[in-house]
Amino acid sequence: MPLEKLRLIARAVEKIERHCGDRLVTTNITADDYRETGSDEAMTEGIIDLLRSVEGARVAAVIRDLGSRGRAARKVSLRSSGGDVDVSAIARRGGGGGHVRAAGFSTDLELDQVIEMICSEVAAQLDG
Repeated sequence: MPLEKLRLIARAVEKIERHCGDRLVTTNITADDYRETGSDEAMTEGIIDLLRSVEGARVAAVIRDLGSRGRAARKVSLRSSGGDVDVSAIARRGGGGGHVRAAGFSTDLELDQVIEMICSEVAAQLDG
């Protein structure tokens, strides 16, 4: 594994946060994270699996800033841990798609707005 990827993983792990009664686990990867670690977006592979393994997590989200690399400000990858949350429904709300257990979308929402939207959808699905 490249050292740059390990440095990126360390930053992502350092920024893990829990939301929605610990049912949503997120991290945010910024352009500064890529630049300062010498990594790139391809090196984010596997980070979401670390989040998904956090005790109590029902949904994991990796939110990556795209900067000038994309049409939107951020890219969001979602994974469902137990299958009781349909992350494709959350992704569709954000204009994306995917499958019940793996989905994603791109957005111009600010980080806190993205988390609020995902949290609202997780609560709606789990709490009915």
